[in-house]
Amino acid sequence: MTMSETGKPPRPLRILQITSTAVGGSWFHDQVRGLAELGNEVCAVLPREGPLADRLREVRGVRVEIIAFGLSRRVRQLPGLMAAQWRLMKFVREYKPDVIHSHLIIAMLAARVASVAHRSALVVSQVPGLVHLRMIPFRILERLSLRRDDLVLGSCRAIARRYQAMGARSVAVSYYGCDVHRFDPATSPDAFRREFGLGGDTPAVGMVAYMYPSKLREFRQFGVKGHEVFIDAVPLILRQNPEARFFVIGDELVGDGEYRRRLERRAARLGVADRILFTGFRSDISSVMAGLDVLVNPSMDESACYTVVEALLMRKGVVATDVGGLPDTVRHGRTGLLIPPADPAALARAVNALVADPAARLRMAGRGRELALRQFDIAGTVNQVNELYHQALAARGRRRRLRRENPA
Repeated sequence: MTMSETGKPPRPLRILQITSTAVGGSWFHDQVRGLAELGNEVCAVLPREGPLADRLREVRGVRVEIIAFGLSRRVRQLPGLMAAQWRLMKFVREYKPDVIHSHLIIAMLAARVASVAHRSALVVSQVPGLVHLRMIPFRILERLSLRRDDLVLGSCRAIARRYQAMGARSVAVSYYGCDVHRFDPATSPDAFRREFGLGGDTPAVGMVAYMYPSKLREFRQFGVKGHEVFIDAVPLILRQNPEARFFVIGDELVGDGEYRRRLERRAARLGVADRILFTGFRSDISSVMAGLDVLVNPSMDESACYTVVEALLMRKGVVATDVGGLPDTVRHGRTGLLIPPADPAALARAVNALVADPAARLRMAGRGRELALRQFDIAGTVNQVNELYHQALAARGRRRRLRRENPA
């Protein structure tokens, strides 16, 4: 536990953590668990039941509440959503949290409204990405409600800079941490490579990401995570490394599977369907990472990115786009290689460079592991968040005392 200004451990806080996803969300789960382990009373609010709620219920000392808050374009759903927002406000009033900490735009908007029911709570928004600011309605709502936040946590430097420019009252960078010790670079690659019949010298290149279909104009050619860029780069990589094999690990987070089928058809049109394996969701990410030589992240918009951190912890070569928070983890030429977004040729050149020089790849990967251990250890990131809470609460208390002493 961090130390307060008096030199004593800070008092435990009553913390309300709110997110608008019910699946995935390891970054949310790990932060909630870490804050509870520091002795805080933590309640997690989710919009519906799902795998994330199930995992959170297994964490000692964490309360889980399901309140179906949200937004909708359908008029007939508005009464239900308004009722859910009212229930969230009522819960906030009854729970009386010291801190209301929200993640993802819909949860951030709902939390700001609900915080009116308990004005003494510290209001914190943690922003994992910037895609929502490309949508006019969210951009307007964000600007209108942003001043309600006492503190905005950018999950990378680019996000923090953007919110500072938007006029947020207080901004800090706070990376979403993970259990860095769960990833052992000594893990044998044999299980993964045997499963797919890979020889010891066969280059294995993979992309680990959920598939996000999007109707936004900016992502019509290449989706948010850039799966199309990876697929388009495969024929170019094969010219120099004809034995290479490619893996798309992950599936649609939401949807009916059409986006994945579209990606598979793209690979078939390029004549590389037999070289790219779509594995679907895998829970054995350490084994997957151990079997790969190079991990790519060709995202069009991204934060610091869990899978890149995991690849660095496993001492793997990494190629990523120079967008968002990826440069926070992939330092070009030191921990991996950065390329321009939407550029399959640049991706192919970078992958081929790492495959051609295993010694350089391992040197970068070693430095990457050191960076990831230092910057993304969940113990450190949770302690930082806890300390930021106390600093912000103390600063607000000082401002209130000054206003009382100088009412003019």
